[in-house]
Amino acid sequence: MGTDWLKRRVLPLLAAGLLLAALPACRAAAGYSLPDGLPGQEDWQGYLDGAPAALEDFVDDPLGTVLGLLSGGLWRTVRDSVGGYSRVLLFLLLAVLLTFLLEDGRRELLDLAAAGGSALLCWAALGGLAGAVCAKLEDWRLFLLGFVPVYQGVLLAGGEGAAAASAGGLFLSGLCLLAQLLAGWVPPLFHCYLALAAACCISTEGALAAACRAAGRLLRKGLGWAGRAFAALLGLQRIFTGQLDRASWQLGQMLTGTVPIIGQSLSAAAGAVLGGMQMLKSGLGFAAIAFLAAEFLPLYLVLMTHAALLLGCELLCTAAGIGRCAALFGCLRQAVQALAAAMALVFGIAVLGTALLFMVGGG
Repeated sequence: MGTDWLKRRVLPLLAAGLLLAALPACRAAAGYSLPDGLPGQEDWQGYLDGAPAALEDFVDDPLGTVLGLLSGGLWRTVRDSVGGYSRVLLFLLLAVLLTFLLEDGRRELLDLAAAGGSALLCWAALGGLAGAVCAKLEDWRLFLLGFVPVYQGVLLAGGEGAAAASAGGLFLSGLCLLAQLLAGWVPPLFHCYLALAAACCISTEGALAAACRAAGRLLRKGLGWAGRAFAALLGLQRIFTGQLDRASWQLGQMLTGTVPIIGQSLSAAAGAVLGGMQMLKSGLGFAAIAFLAAEFLPLYLVLMTHAALLLGCELLCTAAGIGRCAALFGCLRQAVQALAAAMALVFGIAVLGTALLFMVGGG
């Protein structure tokens, strides 16, 4: 349990590490002003202006910029999440108090009642979490459907035709399909898992509760391995497309260099335009990552708060000897962590794919 919990806490730090890995490209872009007259400005300027964090601020203070993405309303949301468990905590404290007053023969009935009552008290809050995650996934899908075609145009204008084709292929199609599938299947599967967890923990068969927790862990591990496989495919594809674009650029340089005077002038002019497009590519990619991070970090922190509160309830029930109730909170915690893993999967692939597009240049 400790290792899995650590992995869930480290995921946001890994996302921030991807931003830090792009720091050299961002530093170069921040110190370079975009020239006037770049093609497609009416399409990409809105994304630069609407970015929740400026590229220059990230270069100067990366950690402060990432923390600044956590809006002030986040703490109110976290406080509301904690307040929503006050009834659950009072109910558990009452159940713990009754364990000291009842005889051993009636503690089984108390354990059964505590598990059923806890499931009813937690159901609405956890169902709302699933709805919030699915709404966020749908927002990201719509954002990517609008952003990636614009970014393709920037890549094409910068002489990276192979990268532009791959951005609209595996990256956009695969990620949007994944987000749509998760948004459609998460709510029914999540509610089925909650009902199954409540039934298994109320049952007298203790192995059913263990099997339910194992199913939750298996789902999280499956999402993790799917993310690793998708990331590996994106990385390999970006390496190959970068090589193709670099070869095309070198061939163009060689052909223009064969013309004594006009070729050199054309090469210098094209180099200036391509330099501006490279800086635009970095700035636009960072704007997309900043938007996704500003949407991801608050909700992920709320999910981790719910998981921590459920863990506290599980430990309290374990200490009081209410085994069924403790098993129920363990299953609910696995469900919340599975929600976090599904959201982190889409976010991680989106950030990694975007970072690869502007970190690995082929021009």
